[in-house]
Amino acid sequence: MSIEDLAAYLGDSKRTIYKYIASGDCPAYMRISAKNIKFDRADVDAWLESKKVYPGPGCKKMSNLHMVNNAKELIKNAIQSSKLPLTPHAQNVLKSAEKRAHMDGFEIVGTEHIFIGIVSVKDCLGATILKNLGADTAKCVEIYEKLCKPIETNGAGKAKLSEDIQNVVQCAYEQANKWSHKYIGAEHLLAGILIAGKGLGFQILKKLGVTLEKVRKEATKLVVCQDCQEERNTK
Repeated sequence: MSIEDLAAYLGDSKRTIYKYIASGDCPAYMRISAKNIKFDRADVDAWLESKKVYPGPGCKKMSNLHMVNNAKELIKNAIQSSKLPLTPHAQNVLKSAEKRAHMDGFEIVGTEHIFIGIVSVKDCLGATILKNLGADTAKCVEIYEKLCKPIETNGAGKAKLSEDIQNVVQCAYEQANKWSHKYIGAEHLLAGILIAGKGLGFQILKKLGVTLEKVRKEATKLVVCQDCQEERNTK
């Protein structure tokens, strides 16, 4: 992974990654040259693991892996064929989507919940793209709540994965490949909703005036996207 890849994987800026390196608090890396630094994803994941906090009564350690297990189980089959890892922010998006669906009484996690999951995860690239396109958090939540009114009785058990979500994850995988990314992040899930072109999540984005072309263009400002660079070079 390059510094650009690591920044996208963590949802941080390149400047922040350089600060990590300068402070010595960073994953193990290989310095090919002064400006060419490479990271192994296994080392990155191990570094992230070391950053975990285990809150609980009396400071008893409690694994927080169960917090993402439900979301990971929901999309396990959908992403199995992609063989691309989810970034921590993407995992949090899916966890937030399932939590919101359950909280609002829905037994199905739809594209609208993925959308609100993206909005809910602070500093993820998907949320940053929406904000840069004029769709701030308050506006996104307002439209979501108008279209997706909570059901009186809470949904029981785990929310189920809708077919629309499987399409979104597949489209996110295709977008990641198109950009030559080796991971699926919140920005890919956002693009996936638009590529799939179905569900309330897609309708909400249309109401916000957010299009696939705008998302792709904004993404190129935040992360290295191979196909977009090649397109610019041919013009």
